Amino acid sequence: MTALREDGNLRGLARSFVPLFRPRIPELVARITSEIQAGVPAFAGPSQGRRHRLIMLAVNGAVSHFLDLVEGNGGAGDRVDDLFRKMGYGEALDGHDLTAMRASHRIARERAWDYLRSFAVENRLSAEALGVLGDALLAYIDHLSEQAVIGWQAAHDVLERDQDRNRVRLLETLIDPGLPDIGGLAAQARWPVPERFIVWAIRATSLEEPLTLPELHGDVLQRSSARAVDLVCAEHDADELRRRLDEIAVPGIVIAFSWPVERHDVPDAHRWTARAIELHTAGVIADQPVIDCAQHRTQLWLGAEPALRRGMVQELLRPLLAETPNSREILSETLLAWLETRDSAPAIAARLGVHPQTIRYRWKRINEIFGDDLHEPEFIVQITMLLKASVPLWKAGDQRDFERFHAEEAP
Repeated sequence: MTALREDGNLRGLARSFVPLFRPRIPELVARITSEIQAGVPAFAGPSQGRRHRLIMLAVNGAVSHFLDLVEGNGGAGDRVDDLFRKMGYGEALDGHDLTAMRASHRIARERAWDYLRSFAVENRLSAEALGVLGDALLAYIDHLSEQAVIGWQAAHDVLERDQDRNRVRLLETLIDPGLPDIGGLAAQARWPVPERFIVWAIRATSLEEPLTLPELHGDVLQRSSARAVDLVCAEHDADELRRRLDEIAVPGIVIAFSWPVERHDVPDAHRWTARAIELHTAGVIADQPVIDCAQHRTQLWLGAEPALRRGMVQELLRPLLAETPNSREILSETLLAWLETRDSAPAIAARLGVHPQTIRYRWKRINEIFGDDLHEPEFIVQITMLLKASVPLWKAGDQRDFERFHAEEAP
């Protein structure tokens, strides 16, 4: 506003114009305030309400300061600028854009210009004088609009930073098995809580570069590090998120996502996705860039307690572990096929691609090493689950069960 203070034409007008105009300030302020509240629904309210008082304060401060500038005085300028910045800041904090404020400034500009023209006619100001005052008025209102934008942007930047932090906290709260309430945190993060959630895990398994995600939908919660990303989204956002993540589904990156779950199951869904990637790395789940956990529920269930599985293998499958590697592989494969189907030797032979007599020989050896246990229902249930969980690991090359057995057997 330095240009207004230094404008010689305005200085010449000030002596005759300002003293005549100052008594009109209350009338102009009331008119502009009334029209803003009538023309901008977001700023409507009772004549004694807080919104009305705030608008009157802003308009009165602006008009008074404009006249001070015309006279060459601008002492209250910082205070008026600060008020408009605070108004812009408040709009951002309330989650509003600047549409309503810009509309109010447009109304103020039009009404002030109309009033100024009427005043000029009434007081026989020349067209040249009116032009000088009009240019100064419009420049001043533009300046105040800029202050509102500055305030709004400052608040928006703060909210963006806080929102990002709050959304990370919200994700961490969601996957916390303690099930704390998320209502207040979701409000702070401006995240609409869905009825059902889908949880995602992304891991860089053999990628040298840090993980970089494409821009995601605003309602996707995200926690990232150089080699791991966890995401939570609403069920209805999953298809769009899947399309975006397909862009990074390359060798060295594995993505797993859960089926839709309710709030109390989100911690479990987070564990399932992480476990799915572990099983993928172990070779149990087929090599694919994006793992739909719904297609691997049984394997996730069977692999949920690795330590328990290892202990039961050493206890219940000990006779099988004592076989040679080749014998162990073909006997476990044959026993599992029988447990799963209870088919005849010819049917199992067809399934495994061998001769029926080969199956009969293997079955004889299976009976020799397990004996009467094969007639115990509880034992059958347990070894069925154990073999379904263990055979894929063994086929993938995991030798730890056998190494542990031989370590314990060593003298």
